[in-house]
Amino acid sequence: MAVVNYRQYNNLITSQEVVNKAMANDNLDQSLIESDVILIAEITHLKQRLGDYFWGKLRQGNTNSSGYTLSSNETILLNDYIKPALAFFVKYEVLNDIQFNTTSSGVVTNDDDWSDPVDNSELSTLKSDTFRKAEILVKDMIELIEDSDNVGEFPNYDHANNDRHIDGDNVTRLGGILAYGNKVNRYNSIRNKDERYYS
Repeated sequence: MAVVNYRQYNNLITSQEVVNKAMANDNLDQSLIESDVILIAEITHLKQRLGDYFWGKLRQGNTNSSGYTLSSNETILLNDYIKPALAFFVKYEVLNDIQFNTTSSGVVTNDDDWSDPVDNSELSTLKSDTFRKAEILVKDMIELIEDSDNVGEFPNYDHANNDRHIDGDNVTRLGGILAYGNKVNRYNSIRNKDERYYS
């Protein structure tokens, strides 16, 4: 059996969409938002919440001629819920690269003639607020998907194998040990060998 490579498909959001949805300055250089940073944001902040399979199908459906077409509900979910949240997660991930520059001389602070860089506490405040906004949008997204009125509308979503972060970290008790986050669910998914991951 061959493993399906969902990374071959387009990211769920473009750098232009990130700038339009999450950046205060629409003139931000889009080259600062690399495709790999968007992928990192997807994997880190969305993949476990949506489930590996649903995340992969959304990526596949977001790519022309991929053999999968998003349903109208998946299109609404992607455009109105996932992209706004993902834009703030990408902003959160890219803020350090915007603030600092890695050169052959080491790490330096980006500076120009018209502005002064913020100090570390101000950058930390901005990152915390950006992350808070993204989490609010993700909670709203999960509430939409799991709303009792929407049962069956997102058949590729299977929260039993996902991290449910609707109210924070997923905590599971394993023989007296508290386990947090995706490692427990990842173990259960691997143990159960969900056949949807294989073709």
